[in-house]
Amino acid sequence: MAVDRVRGYLYVVDSANFRIQKFDETGEFIMQWGSFGNNDGQFYFARGIAVDQTDGTVYVVDMGNHRIQKFDTSSNVLPQLLTKWGGGIGPGHASSAQAREPGQFRSPWGINIDEAGDVFVSDTGNQRLQKFDRDGNFITQWGGFGTNEGQFNFPYGLGVDSRGHVFVVDSGNMRVQEFMPAEEAEDHFQEEEALAFIPEAAE
Repeated sequence: MAVDRVRGYLYVVDSANFRIQKFDETGEFIMQWGSFGNNDGQFYFARGIAVDQTDGTVYVVDMGNHRIQKFDTSSNVLPQLLTKWGGGIGPGHASSAQAREPGQFRSPWGINIDEAGDVFVSDTGNQRLQKFDRDGNFITQWGGFGTNEGQFNFPYGLGVDSRGHVFVVDSGNMRVQEFMPAEEAEDHFQEEEALAFIPEAAE
């Protein structure tokens, strides 16, 4: 579920019905979109959803299709697909080595957006977090399977606060991990605070 706080809308992932439903702030139904499949605007067990508060665009984690879809919902007619990324490898995607490449996913789950419009995705099957700009261009990634700080065992939900700190539900390790932007790390480490940091953009 995601809330458009500026415009007063509520978006619900109706995963088993392969659709997204939109409501107003009183719970009145407005519209729905989606169906089962892998074409544009279709879903295969959608999971996470997020709203960009600046323009109301909606990002949906299309888990079974291993991709993110971004929609223009500025009117109450059928939303238009603006862009998508990930997926597209074809049959055997989840077992393909290509699914580990930056910008690809294995059964992604959570999604959130910071105040700069950057998009964070929990790439659950790859045991990592990925960061993108609002157009889906890859910025950086971090994680890997394990129990150490900064590693994950099936990361699911995630949140971003007003400071740009990212909070990740590391489900298999039964913990939540907090990450700070890299530019803050030096000051925090000098104060001996035990927080990991988000890597800067990959080269």
